[in-house]
Amino acid sequence: MAREVIERIRDDLDGSENAQTVRIGWQGEWRELDLGERNLAAFSKAFDRYWEVARPSGRGRTDARRGRNGRAKGDRDPKAIRLWAQERGIAIPTRGRIPSSIEEQYRQAGGR
Repeated sequence: MAREVIERIRDDLDGSENAQTVRIGWQGEWRELDLGERNLAAFSKAFDRYWEVARPSGRGRTDARRGRNGRAKGDRDPKAIRLWAQERGIAIPTRGRIPSSIEEQYRQAGGR
C-alpha cells in the first residue's frame, strides 16, 4: 500500500499558498512565520534596509556568520562592495540588496 503525504504551507497573513517559512530574531527571541511571495517581498524590502547597515553581534555565532541565504558572510561590507563596483563602472543599486552576481565579482577580485 502506497501512501503520499502532502504538506501545504500557507501565508500566515493572507492565507495564500506556496509560502516559505522565515525565521527571525528580535531582542534575543526567535520566531518563525510563513510568508507567500508577495508578503515575503514586502518583508524583505523593509528588513533589508536595516540588515545592510547592521553589524554582526558575535552572539549566536553560528547564525550571525551566515546570511539569510545560508552562505558564510565573513567580513562582508556592503559599503565596500558598492564603492568597488562604482569605481569599476558596474551599475549597482545605492540602497537595498546587492545582487549576488556583483558580490561574486567582488569576491573573485580579492574582496572578502
